[in-house]
Amino acid sequence: MQLVNLIIDITPLRESRAFRFAYAARTATVLVTGMLLVAASIQLYQLTASSVAVAALNVFMAVPMGLALIIGGVLSDRLDRRKLMLWSRSVYVISVLIFLINALLPQPMAWPIYIAAVIGGAAGGISVPAMMSATPALVGRQHLAAAAALSGLSMQLGGVIGPLLAGALIAGAGLVFCYVIVLIGVVTTPMLLRALPPLPPQVPAGSAAARLGMFHSFIEGFRYMLATPLLRGLLLIDLAAVVFATPMALLPEWGNAVLGMGAEATGALYAAPATGAVLAAISSGWTRSHSRPGRIVIGAVLVWGMSVMLLSASTTLYASVCALAFMGAADTISKMMRMALVQKHTPDHLLGRMSSLWMTQSTLGTAAGNMQMGLVSRWFSPSMALLIGGSACLIAGGVFTLSSNALKQIESGRK
Repeated sequence: MQLVNLIIDITPLRESRAFRFAYAARTATVLVTGMLLVAASIQLYQLTASSVAVAALNVFMAVPMGLALIIGGVLSDRLDRRKLMLWSRSVYVISVLIFLINALLPQPMAWPIYIAAVIGGAAGGISVPAMMSATPALVGRQHLAAAAALSGLSMQLGGVIGPLLAGALIAGAGLVFCYVIVLIGVVTTPMLLRALPPLPPQVPAGSAAARLGMFHSFIEGFRYMLATPLLRGLLLIDLAAVVFATPMALLPEWGNAVLGMGAEATGALYAAPATGAVLAAISSGWTRSHSRPGRIVIGAVLVWGMSVMLLSASTTLYASVCALAFMGAADTISKMMRMALVQKHTPDHLLGRMSSLWMTQSTLGTAAGNMQMGLVSRWFSPSMALLIGGSACLIAGGVFTLSSNALKQIESGRK
């Protein structure tokens, strides 16, 4: 294989002006979101000294996000997707203002952090399906794999730079300054989205989708997912991985109690998965022509589980960062392939709802995974929680490997 075939495909950025603006908005969003999550997690751990409290932050963000994803998915198949993105990203500013104001108080409190997480989660839940469902219109379905790789790269670059920057700012200029930088980024995003063209959904002639109520419209999308073995398999394998093996809530405790280090080390731990993911995304050119995307997804989940097991045995910052980097690389390869497959095998008038279903299971599953890791860590130890979670993820991947399923059949073009 030639080296050029390994390099990420930038055709969508080169050919689509609208995608360039959408990509810039997405990159700004993930950068400040990465900073915000680390800053809020560190602040909560300082206030409570509890990994369960940190895990609860993910729950308070994920539950409203899950509900908003369902609503956002339905709205994305009915309304202009550009307008949905603009309004939701504007509301996100309120969430960041609450984080900042609370940090400015003489005695910051935990409950405003959770309220801000609820607002931010709901706003993000509305915008994500709109952005995902708009991608085929911005780049064309022939470039979906390349667009997914580029989106994964921006997400992970933000995941690297955001946590590292947050850790450095908190250790230096302080938490308040970190929140100010986040606020600037959040205000910038709607300005970029204004450059997009109108993005109405392409509803087939005679479709009854617009006449269905919100609930029945969502059920229509859910039934389509259940009736499509490939889409059902993609959601199930990701749900198993994130519920069993999401270690992010343990990282403040891991950096402080296990490694005996401070905020900068915790920022490095949060950045490590994204570092591995960036390397995986940059070298993702091979995904353009690979004939076995389903098996790649299964293999990535197996590597994810093994990486979490490796983290459980790590006692140094270097070893912990390497394990988390392997986990991040596996996650982003899986995510890129799943995103491209979902968008390719879903009609445009259902893309919003399918995108919301995918993101809902990922969001709620990640929150559940963080919570179970935090609880198992309290009952046993952080190392034992990681070992149990990684082993369960490995077993789930093994089940998909040994069984006959649509993920394996997709290699020959069958759904």
